[in-house]
Amino acid sequence: AREGWEAEYRQEADAAIARHVLASGAWRAAGTVFAYVSVGCEVDTRALIEAALKEGKRVCAPRCLGKGRMEAREIAALGALVPAAYGLLEPAEDAPLVPPEEIDLILVPCLAADRSGHRLGYGGGYYDRFLRCAAGTSMCLCRARALLDDVPREEHDAAVDMVVSEAGIVVCKER
Repeated sequence: AREGWEAEYRQEADAAIARHVLASGAWRAAGTVFAYVSVGCEVDTRALIEAALKEGKRVCAPRCLGKGRMEAREIAALGALVPAAYGLLEPAEDAPLVPPEEIDLILVPCLAADRSGHRLGYGGGYYDRFLRCAAGTSMCLCRARALLDDVPREEHDAAVDMVVSEAGIVVCKER
């Protein structure tokens, strides 16, 4: 459904989502930000990555290791990303590794989410595994049209702390 949404809606929603993230206490407090690098119809993270770099925050992005595993690698610019599987861009193999416990804020993608912090991902379990070992606040970026009353979930699914849509921030669990 999201691929059928008008480009204007997606762009306006993404800009509003970025404004909410940038105005949040979690963003202001974060020294290290882990951000997915958006592709296709995902909520665009490029403005947030650029803002974090401009603010002098330590920025890291996911590097996939295979079979539902990923690690955080530091980036100094969007131009430092390299092509990877599935049309993704990720940090180079020699980019500095960032331990999950050093990450203050994690920006998480989704296909859909609900107000209790559960999200539908792409089925690989990458973020479910990563969120279990990361110490920082997790924010799922989700356009309001994909914010549902309830999403299917399984026992191994990890909930996020906050869901951010163009309508604002829903706090799902306090840290």
